Amino acid sequence: MSSSIFDQLVAMFIKFPGIGPRQARRFVYFLLALDEQSLNRFTESISLLKQKARQCDRCGYHFFKDDQGGQLCRLCSDPNRDHSLLMVVEKDLDVDTIKRSDSYPGLFFILGGLVPILDKEPAKRIRLAKLLNLIKTELKSGVLTEIILALSVNSEGDYTIDYLKQHLQLILVDYPNTKISVLGRGLSTGTELEYSDSETLRNALKNRG
Repeated sequence: MSSSIFDQLVAMFIKFPGIGPRQARRFVYFLLALDEQSLNRFTESISLLKQKARQCDRCGYHFFKDDQGGQLCRLCSDPNRDHSLLMVVEKDLDVDTIKRSDSYPGLFFILGGLVPILDKEPAKRIRLAKLLNLIKTELKSGVLTEIILALSVNSEGDYTIDYLKQHLQLILVDYPNTKISVLGRGLSTGTELEYSDSETLRNALKNRG
């Protein structure tokens, strides 16, 4: 089948992470097979997604307005979380993965991506300014003692860690009691954080340095 609407939908699905042309076409055929009521629920859910979701003012995690009325997600507003620890991750899914491992009691910051090697404008690829402003604020409060860089174990993840360290070390000059750490290499090279199992993450956190 070929039509402008069909091809447009295929092109949109191809933009999804890990989806190729063949899978994208299967998705569109699946939608064609849905009854009208199911398809209407599907399209309504997509339409409401942006309306109902908001991004946490502090960490950048997405949550839904129906859950609570504040500007912070449940993690950032939880008084029982350890505010002395800040873990920097690439995306929302990484936060979900770490939470499932039940091995980390602190707070998060979502970087929004990784920096490609030799990128000419790395600061535009990630939420660097927001991260640095948050850390400066936390340092002044005297609470923050450790910044954990928990990024994927691949070339872009390693490059991004080095890039972040250059900026963070300039800030931490006056705060010798606050350290930067990275996850232990219990994670296999080439691994994305979201695909790591709970036991591997627990070991990586335990052996961070």
